Amino acid sequence: MVIEIKRDTPPEEVEKILDKIRTATKPKRDISEFFGKIPDIEDGLVFQKRIRNEWE
Repeated sequence: MVIEIKRDTPPEEVEKILDKIRTATKPKRDISEFFGKIPDIEDGLVFQKRIRNEWE
C-alpha cells in the first residue's frame, strides 16, 4: 500500500491517515503449529521415498 502525503499536510491529517492504515491491517496469524521437524524415527531419504511413493 502506498500513500502520498504532501509536505503541507497538517499533522492531524497525517495521524488520521496512519490510524486508518493501522485499523486496516489484518492481525498476524499464529503459525507456530507448523514449526518443528519430523521425528527422527528413520533415515530422511527413506522417509521421503516412502512418502512420495504414496502419491502414485
